Amino acid sequence: MVELTGWNRGHARARLLGAGEVRVVRVSAPRAPIYSSRVVSALELCWRAARMPAGKRLAPMLPVLVPLLRRDGELDLTDDEAVLLASMSAATIDRRLAGAKVLAGFRG
Repeated sequence: MVELTGWNRGHARARLLGAGEVRVVRVSAPRAPIYSSRVVSALELCWRAARMPAGKRLAPMLPVLVPLLRRDGELDLTDDEAVLLASMSAATIDRRLAGAKVLAGFRG
């Protein structure tokens, strides 16, 4: 078994001893979404206004860009939604913009 699986002897022994054991798996409740569709669509508008940068470059711009766009009437967000948008991380920005990038035919 050690040669077949590549496990060391101690690990193989432990797996064989626990082979007949039934484990109960708890189903975790799905998490509530943090960002509403209004925040994501506002993010897409900010992304297009900033000329489609990557999330790593867009994240530092958002705290400056969001108040300016709200002041000019381009973004219709509440104060809480604006704070959420301005504090969004680069990885979350990239995940949320994945669909918009496909629709725009964006190629990095």
